[in-house]
Amino acid sequence: MSKLRFSAAAASLALLVAALPVLAALAQDELPDPFASVRPAPRGTRAPYEIAFSPDGARVYVTEFDEGALGVIERATGKVLAHVPTGGGEPTGLAITPDGKTAVVTNSLTGSVAFIQLATQSRRLTALPGAPYDVVLSRDGSTAFVSVSQLDQIAVVNVATGEITARWPTGRRPRALALSRDGSVLASGNFSEGSVGFYEVASGRRIGDGPTPAVNLKGLDLFPDGRRAYAIAQRAQNERATETPVGVWSNQAFVVRPNGGRNGDQNIWLDLIGADVAEPDSVVFSADGRTVYMTCGGGHSLQILPVYQGDAVTVKAVGAQPRGLALSPDGTEVWVANHLSNDVAVVDLAGKKVTRRVDLGVPTKPQKDLIGRFLFVSATQTRGGQFSCNSCHPDGLSDGISWKFVHVPDAFGKETNRNVRSLRGEIADTAPFRWTGHDKDVEEFVGTEVAKLLQGPPLTPERRLRLTEFVQSLTIGPNPYRNADQTMTAPALRGKLLFEGKAECRTCHTGPKWGGQRKGFIGTTPEGVDLDVPHLNGVFDTYPYLHDGRAPTLDSIFSKHDPQGKHGKAATLSAEELGDLIQFLREL
Repeated sequence: MSKLRFSAAAASLALLVAALPVLAALAQDELPDPFASVRPAPRGTRAPYEIAFSPDGARVYVTEFDEGALGVIERATGKVLAHVPTGGGEPTGLAITPDGKTAVVTNSLTGSVAFIQLATQSRRLTALPGAPYDVVLSRDGSTAFVSVSQLDQIAVVNVATGEITARWPTGRRPRALALSRDGSVLASGNFSEGSVGFYEVASGRRIGDGPTPAVNLKGLDLFPDGRRAYAIAQRAQNERATETPVGVWSNQAFVVRPNGGRNGDQNIWLDLIGADVAEPDSVVFSADGRTVYMTCGGGHSLQILPVYQGDAVTVKAVGAQPRGLALSPDGTEVWVANHLSNDVAVVDLAGKKVTRRVDLGVPTKPQKDLIGRFLFVSATQTRGGQFSCNSCHPDGLSDGISWKFVHVPDAFGKETNRNVRSLRGEIADTAPFRWTGHDKDVEEFVGTEVAKLLQGPPLTPERRLRLTEFVQSLTIGPNPYRNADQTMTAPALRGKLLFEGKAECRTCHTGPKWGGQRKGFIGTTPEGVDLDVPHLNGVFDTYPYLHDGRAPTLDSIFSKHDPQGKHGKAATLSAEELGDLIQFLREL
């Protein structure tokens, strides 16, 4: 055997060994109905996320979230030509310059923008802390607009030099971006706020906001005239108690304009006109602007909808958790990135069906949490199929909503609002769980949520274990408020001394994650109802605050919602000291 053949065989064996945990898990859990038609990839996934075509339509590019890479596909043959490292973790957004020479990619976890020369596969990085999520390019390709989710900003970046030339303020957690066809208007989908911000590109002036009554706004596109946006999101029915999963969340689309009405010019209830529409993710217009194509990650489907009137055509089981999609330049196909089935589905628009699947190849990392990850995002876990675990905990974070939960028999009862808490940051170290500390460990918490809130098919012990493993795997990225080397700033270090001393925060916020290990009373609940002290790891990205979400910011916890002065000794701090303490909290 030649040295070359031996190396190839050894590499194949190594990848097979890496895939064994996933294969073994799938062998133990056959994932019967309602999962029969959609499955996670048995060898693991490179986690395709966003898709873009080359200007001539000959190549297709896809960000590979789990691999930190950019996949390059030959459209005609479906051959995967390369996996180009992006120089960072969890790449999401993707745009190709008009000359087809450069790919611009956002590395969301590690906080950078990669400029990849496609001919040489070389790259240049611009540091951009704060979970840069999506990117669109000006019509001449000279400027990149990047949503910086954790900092509530759009960064304006010079493509030639990588210099950040401006930062535009947005609503809460901007994610999806869209540029008008003439390049004059930029729209930003504010994920947690459920609004669309409109900007004049030439000046950076904010034209106005298009509000909606929803949250989890993941996708949007601008109408051909650039005056309105088509946004997709989820609407929480949290004004009533969660007696039944049906109606807890509804999946909706909105046609919004700057400073328009709260329900937009149009409010489309996707649950009524389509099938498998849970968790709408990405959307794009047809060339004539009369049709939209939409992925629904929780329903594992592609929706084809007339913009103005009519029911949706559903392409069922398009793949496991479809996320990004792109319309081919010739308008004949939609390519869909199936995040958990490790492939790209090619949908022929004439026949409205999947005609090809492009497998991205075996991933380089073993993924024992893949089944749990799949269960977490699947609406088939829920009676009624309208939402999933990922709806309340999008990407493991919080929906920013307070709910009247009825499935937890504790002192809160059915009328007290409970603020949804983030699952990120190795929460197993912060037991017990819930605001009352009702559940003793993560596995009990997971089992209770699925059985009593989602009321879906009973979890087997194997599935509950897999779902628990996924929750425990959720990490927190670099902190965007710290110094570039991730050391704390001078104000935060002063705040740390106050936290451990004068303010007496450490009395309750104990343990390696700064809390989550005891109960306390701070005057925000009736006498005798103590709260589980929340951990503070990554607290800057978990707003709103307090058990019922009454505090929209960290400083308002102390300035407006500590009436009895029982939140440690924070009430004794001067304004300057309180500012330092809050900066310390931001940098945890």
